[in-house]
Amino acid sequence: MRALPQFVPLSLLFRRTANIQSSNDVSQSGCQLLAVALAFSLCLPVLAQPQPGGAGTVGTNASGPVGQSGVSQSGSAATSPNGALQGAPASNTSGVATPTLQSQTGATPSSTGASPSSRGVAAPANAVAAPNLVPGTGEASRPSNLPAKDVALDTSIDDDEQKTFKDQFLLGESIELKLPKAKELMPLGKNLPPIRLEANYTEPISLKDAVNYAIANNLAIRISYANKEQQKWNLGGTLAGFLPNVILNGQDQYLQGSTLIGGIIPSTFQTPNVSAQAGIQWFGFQGGSVLFGSLASLHNYRAAKAQVTGTINDTLLAVARGYYNLVNNQALLQIQTKAVDVSKAQVVLNQQLESAGTGTKFQVLQSETQLARDEQNLLIQEVALRNSSIDLATVLNLNAAVNFLSVESTVKKVRLIDPSVDVNRLIALAILNRPELKQYEQLRIAARRQIQIAAAPLYPQLQFYGNILGNGATFGKTYNFVPGSFNDVPLAAPAAGPVLNTQQFLKPATNTAGQTTSMNGATVAAGEQYTPAQYSSRQMRKSYSIGYRMDWNFPAFGLGSVAAIQAARANARIALLNSNQSLINVLQQVRESYLNSQTAERQIEVADKAVISSTEELRLARVRLANGVGTNIDVINAQRDFITALVNKANAIITFNLAQVQLLHDTGLISVETLTSGRLVRQ
Repeated sequence: MRALPQFVPLSLLFRRTANIQSSNDVSQSGCQLLAVALAFSLCLPVLAQPQPGGAGTVGTNASGPVGQSGVSQSGSAATSPNGALQGAPASNTSGVATPTLQSQTGATPSSTGASPSSRGVAAPANAVAAPNLVPGTGEASRPSNLPAKDVALDTSIDDDEQKTFKDQFLLGESIELKLPKAKELMPLGKNLPPIRLEANYTEPISLKDAVNYAIANNLAIRISYANKEQQKWNLGGTLAGFLPNVILNGQDQYLQGSTLIGGIIPSTFQTPNVSAQAGIQWFGFQGGSVLFGSLASLHNYRAAKAQVTGTINDTLLAVARGYYNLVNNQALLQIQTKAVDVSKAQVVLNQQLESAGTGTKFQVLQSETQLARDEQNLLIQEVALRNSSIDLATVLNLNAAVNFLSVESTVKKVRLIDPSVDVNRLIALAILNRPELKQYEQLRIAARRQIQIAAAPLYPQLQFYGNILGNGATFGKTYNFVPGSFNDVPLAAPAAGPVLNTQQFLKPATNTAGQTTSMNGATVAAGEQYTPAQYSSRQMRKSYSIGYRMDWNFPAFGLGSVAAIQAARANARIALLNSNQSLINVLQQVRESYLNSQTAERQIEVADKAVISSTEELRLARVRLANGVGTNIDVINAQRDFITALVNKANAIITFNLAQVQLLHDTGLISVETLTSGRLVRQ
């Protein structure tokens, strides 16, 4: 008993004809390239549909394993090279002969010209062949007229391509990722080779390499660290307000002119003058501005630290998005190369059908148009892959001239959070770990401290001080020689006058005109006192002061301070509302990310089924067209569905991975370790 053929011959796709230009000729090795993603489906087992009154009943071989194709009949039978069943009329279980069906074409089913008897099977004279069925359709087909060696070649190609396709695209929740060969791609321009395009060189990269480099070099992270450093020094500046002020000053000047001492006594001067002060001043109380200012700076510094963590989390999310986008575009490029290969095979098929007289020029033009579209999509995808590399380099703060390619071997589903963790626990984790919540909470407290700072001018100011003061002609130890001089000394009366000594003598008091003057209206005698010559010190004279001072002032009746207090209260209210808004946003993000992750996981299952369905759709469409029971437009639509299903599967896997990363970010647990360690978050 012979099994039905399990393939539709593919040699028709590649057979050379005189009507095809040399550019369309395909060698035996080239057949395998052009039939990628097509021939894999043509070797699937075919179960022929039972025909009423046929020569035999096709079903399960009782003596073979379950599912094995076989023919159950009471008479002898054989199959022709093209798969048509032939033989004597079969008897049913009651022993009544069942008539056979006439072949659809009316020709003998044997394409090689061999009769049934020549194959060692005795056939009745009135026996006719059963129709050749299109695999999987139950419809009759036309003979292919192929020699046995082409049939064997087709079978080999089918087996190899089906295994390759299953290993690459039908792996369930993953897709094997292979970089297409250069000959499978198309150059964008004369000086733009495939893949690399305008880049200087290509560099493989992994997710761990990307996130580690971003932590050290990303500009947003470095800016946030600089802001944190600024807030740290602002805190140090406000804390310095608790320390006393050290006062040191000096002044050197030259004085010349005249003045009236007390507004009466004239005095002239022409001398240098210096002054210096050294002291200490400490404000014991300034209305609380120093204390509350320090607390406000402390909370601003803590907010800056939380902002650094938030920036790192956002950067890790951006890097993961860029990396998975790179992986996705790399997978889509691989799929687009498959689309081009399928379209090329379709062009060859339609050209062969046209040469055989069973196809039309319009079908050839349709397939060539589809091939042109797929080639254009391939070029677009090459640019998309390069753009994703540029985006990743920008996030990493690297030279965009490098072309990144992922080191991943498969596009697979990557789970980061244990599915047993429910949404309520995720929300609790987000409240505890989201740096944005900590940042806005610290900013809210700092804004409240600003109210107390604004109220400080309305309180008294108390300060303690101590000074050492100096005043004189010079800063250093210098001396001035003063010659001796006489000074007039008036006498009140001779009896009460001063006692004269050898250096004093009586002399009438006279004015500048030489006239005798009087004191208290009386004429008295005057004496003259001699001051001997001496050296006088020109150094500063020191003085000391220590004490305290309290001020309680109300500039503009304190209305300016009252207005500042109200403005600070409004600002604190804004900070509180921002904190509440941040909390609401976090709750929204966690819930949405959780639902998106759940939905994305289901989309992988749907996309996987769509790939299997579209694969079978394309297989049947091609088989129907090759056997004359289908149209070219059906094949083109099946091609689009097939490529769309592959694209949707790749997108679904990447969407799930990004949803997991987003959920990890929204809960505040994203880090280099949680992204790359492979351990699930189970907190």
